[in-house]
Formats: sequence, structure tokens, C-alpha cells
Amino acid sequence: MDTNDWVKTQLEELSQSSKQYEDRAFYLALLALVKEQQQRLIQSQVEVDGRTWNPSKW
Repeated sequence: MDTNDWVKTQLEELSQSSKQYEDRAFYLALLALVKEQQQRLIQSQVEVDGRTWNPSKW
């Protein structure tokens, strides 16, 4: 299991088990942040790979 998957699972469990609205909102916002960071990381890795293999730069 990837670290991001573990964090997502933990945040989902915490948000479901939380009784306070503020805590649940915090966990869900944090989950959205983790997903956004993961998406940006993937995009940056693809961009670096694309720039590396650009034949016009060789």
C-alpha cells in the first residue's frame, strides 16, 4: 500500500467516525488537499519526463 493510499484511508475513516462537524470538515478538506497534491506530483513527473524525451532539445 502506498503512503498516499494509507493517508487517504485513515482520513476517510476519521471523517466517518468523527462526531463533531468541525473535525469531519477538517478531515475531508485535508483529504482533498492530499488528492490535489498527488495529482500535481503526477503532473510534474509527466512534465519532466516529457521535457527529457523531447527530440527537439537533443
